[in-house]
Amino acid sequence: MDDARQLDEEGAPAAVGIAAMVGFAKAIFEAGFGLLGILIASSLDDSFGGGVLVFGIVYAIASYLLLRGSRAGYYLTVALSVLGIVVAVIYLFRAESGAFAATLVACLLNGLVLYLLLWRKSAREYFAR
Repeated sequence: MDDARQLDEEGAPAAVGIAAMVGFAKAIFEAGFGLLGILIASSLDDSFGGGVLVFGIVYAIASYLLLRGSRAGYYLTVALSVLGIVVAVIYLFRAESGAFAATLVACLLNGLVLYLLLWRKSAREYFAR
């Protein structure tokens, strides 16, 4: 057991790194659509665009904290992913055919982040220390 490496020496496991990369991509995507919702979409309410923009910014912060190994970032990312799935499922029932595929992809990406963080042993052990 003397040759076993400590988690601090190795850095974050691959599952955490992939979840953080997906989180950054989701944050950019959602913040961009929030800006579009505020600036040019006359059919959307400004509060919807503002809410999506804030969600994207908070998701980016949570992904950064996750990548740095913060337990708060872990819990925040999990909570935001659950919230994203709930909102996406609700919106799936109201979405038109053009937005259905994008909403489904957003739901699946949130599910992927949850899978990587909650069901992968390496991620759970990394944040349990």
